[in-house]
Formats: sequence, C-alpha cells, structure tokens
Amino acid sequence: MLTGRLKDRPDGLAMHAALGDFYIASKKFDQAITEEKRLIAEHPTDPAALNNLAWLYQQVGDLSKAREFAEKAATIAPNSGAIEDTLGWVLLAQGDTEKALSHLEAATAAMPGNPEIRYHVAVALGRAGRAADARAVLEKLLGSGASFTSKEDAQKLLDELKRG
Repeated sequence: MLTGRLKDRPDGLAMHAALGDFYIASKKFDQAITEEKRLIAEHPTDPAALNNLAWLYQQVGDLSKAREFAEKAATIAPNSGAIEDTLGWVLLAQGDTEKALSHLEAATAAMPGNPEIRYHVAVALGRAGRAADARAVLEKLLGSGASFTSKEDAQKLLDELKRG
C-alpha cells in the first residue's frame, strides 16, 4: 500500500515516507502514524497520506480517527478505489454496513481486479444479511486463484456461509 512513495516525494519528505513504510513492515503502527502525521503536516491535502493514516488508525483500533481521515481523503479524491476501500472498511468496522457497502462497491468499480477489495465487499454483504451474494463473490474470488492478503479469511468466511 505505501511502497513506492519515495520517487513521488522530491520535496524532502521522502524520509518520512520511507520510515513510515519501514514501520508498517515491522508492524510498528504507532511509529508509522507519527511519520504519516509529519507528511500531512506539510501536505494536509495529500489524499494518499490521509488514506494511509486512516488505515493505520484502523490497525491500532482508533476507528473514530480512522473514519475522520478516510472521509477527508475521500473528499479530496472521491474516485479513488483505494480510498473508497479504506473508508468502506472503516465504516464496516464501525457497524455502518449499508454505507460501508456503498463505498466498497464504488471501490470495486474503480479497481475491479483487486481481490482484497472484493473480499471486503463479501464481508459487507454477509453482514448485510445477503449471504447468497457474499458466497457468490467469495466463490468467484477464490476460484480465480488470485493471491491476496486475506485469502485464508476469505476461505473461512466462505466455509461459514456454506454451513449457514
């Protein structure tokens, strides 16, 4: 998610982006949050940095801040699939399933080949009581052979949905 930002940061903030990436890879999310906040202090309307900070806050369980930064990012870059996914995933974690599903479907439309987003949609569909739709998404996703971070979770969810 955050790799490759160095070449996009000729403004002297590359070190903060690199440190943030290092901390994320090391699962040191609090330190990564510090670096993202430094980026945002210099570039408060950078949608990627705002989205990254939202994701990080979700990782540490601060859903209120996660939503705040995800919504800011979505306001600045309303057609970004990555940002729509983050916002949808945060909303789902907060229990706002219908709103989450709307954002996750927009993310899928923007990035139809992204298996992680399709998994997120399946989770939202399941929580919305649309088990058959969730199963269909998961069966297609897992049948595609795509590799993605949440593949095991997707299989577990599919197994649960099949059991009823």
